[in-house]
Amino acid sequence: MRQPVAAVAAFFIAAVFLSSATAGPNAADGQKVDACLKAGTENGASGVACIGIVADPCIAAASKTDSYIKDSAACAARELAIWTTRLQRAVQSASKGGGKTTATAVAASQKSFMDSLAKLCPLLDKVDPGMALGGSAYCRLHATAIRVLTLERLADAVNPH
Repeated sequence: MRQPVAAVAAFFIAAVFLSSATAGPNAADGQKVDACLKAGTENGASGVACIGIVADPCIAAASKTDSYIKDSAACAARELAIWTTRLQRAVQSASKGGGKTTATAVAASQKSFMDSLAKLCPLLDKVDPGMALGGSAYCRLHATAIRVLTLERLADAVNPH
C-alpha cells in the first residue's frame, strides 16, 4: 500500500534532523521567531532577517567560553528545533493544497533537499570551528529556515484563504 506523499516527506524530515534537534523547540524561542516573522510580514519583509534570531546571540555568548564549539552547536540546535517543527507543518500544508501534482513535487523536492543537507552540512564540522560556529547544526538551521519560508509561501498560495 502506498503511503501519502506528505507522510513520506515527514519521514525524511524527521530522519535527517533527529540527531541535530533531539529536543523539542523551546516555547519562548519559538515565540521569538514567530514574533519576528509576524513583524516582517507586516512590513513586507521575507523573513530572512529572522534566521538566527535565537542562535546568533547564544553563539556570541558561547564564543566567550572554553566549551564554545559544543555550546555553539547546541545554540544552533536550539533554533533548528523551531524551524524543523515549522518545516513539518509547511510540508503538510503545501502538500494538502494544490492537488496531487503539488504534493508529489513537494515530496520529491524534500527528498532532494534532505539528501543535500546530509551531504553538505557535516562538512562544516570538519573545518576550523572559528570559521563556522555551530557547525553542521547551523548549516541545517539556515537551510531549513530558508526552506520553511519558501514552503510557507507555497502553502499560502495553494491553500484557500
